[in-house]
Amino acid sequence: MDLDRIRTMIREKLESGQLPPEKCLITWFGAGSGQRCVACEGVIGPQEIECECEHPRRELLRFHQTCFAAWDAERQAIRV
Repeated sequence: MDLDRIRTMIREKLESGQLPPEKCLITWFGAGSGQRCVACEGVIGPQEIECECEHPRRELLRFHQTCFAAWDAERQAIRV
């Protein structure tokens, strides 16, 4: 999936409340665990980098590394 499509999905999810606008309390990066990415909804395979985000409003969010970076940029852009 291309980055423009990922950013569009993230903006839509931020607007609808499916993704939170607040930053993570703690993040961890490691090998994908086979879980779904909350941003693009694709599986994060073991050959990919997964970001686990401990979030103040939700227990744990999982992102592809690229999706996490896009979410972080988009959530900050809406706060301006």
